[in-house]
Amino acid sequence: MREACPCSKPVLAFTCGDPAGIGPETIIGALRRGELSSLCRPLLVGELAVWKRAGWRPGLGLIWDTRLGLKPPPYGRPTRDGGLLSFAAVAQSVRLAGRGLARAVVTGPIAKEGWAMAAVPWKDHTEYLRGAAGSCRAEMILGCPSRGLWCVLVTRHVPLARVPGALSVSRVVAAARTLERALRRLGRRRPKLLLCGLNPHAGEGGMLGREESRVLVPAMRAARRFGLDIAGPAPADAAWRRHIESGCHGLVCLYHDQALIGLKAAAGLEVVNWTAGLPFARVSPGHGTGFDIAGKGKADPSATVAAALLAVRLSNFR
Repeated sequence: MREACPCSKPVLAFTCGDPAGIGPETIIGALRRGELSSLCRPLLVGELAVWKRAGWRPGLGLIWDTRLGLKPPPYGRPTRDGGLLSFAAVAQSVRLAGRGLARAVVTGPIAKEGWAMAAVPWKDHTEYLRGAAGSCRAEMILGCPSRGLWCVLVTRHVPLARVPGALSVSRVVAAARTLERALRRLGRRRPKLLLCGLNPHAGEGGMLGREESRVLVPAMRAARRFGLDIAGPAPADAAWRRHIESGCHGLVCLYHDQALIGLKAAAGLEVVNWTAGLPFARVSPGHGTGFDIAGKGKADPSATVAAALLAVRLSNFR
């Protein structure tokens, strides 16, 4: 793999995301702010027509046209064409990273429904990236870099009713180890982790649920045998208070909303999604497609800026 000189500005491949959503316009908005131009060389990956509709002009970055020949779909809803366009951009960016032509990938938000309509055989970015990069250890890390808030998901896009059955000692330990490695990469020499409980009050000694004693306590003990500094399981509400008050460096969260509600309440639009465990850096804004405001000039690029800044930081570690 060819790599750029460490002293040069890294090439960041920005994928358009679903073109009917706010991804393209938030990327263009982030580049217009100017702070990224001194830190990276942006490469916009996706259909040329999509980027032009979002306001691209020469000088904001080069475009790698995916050349599907599809027109940008109307704003506001997932479509088959939107799925095809967004997936093509992701796939091309991964190829560019694999060839050493991009040091990091910043992905615009996709619509999982659009990928399904387009018969994409992966449910989301993480599933695709695991297969494309050959890394089964790739996990979703969510955080707010500016506030030092970080968490990992044991389960991702799983219906809430199926979360208890999806938990296992091995999955919890794998997630905790991924978070520990990620925090070390960000400079924490001995990260302190806190494992969230599944049930209210972390089960209340079994009165409110037994997943804590059946799965989570054994998982915490197993993680400690791997050398991790991890405590818990703690009630999730208390865990978030402790993390925000700097009582630990990262949370092991068991399902999507357990992580995102606390993180977005604390960090607002600065939330980012980092797929740790890949041979290249992949980061995205922590929000979704924003179909309801797409094309209306209301989208805030703050999360895209935060994602790009983290991508630059991670790419410079290589």
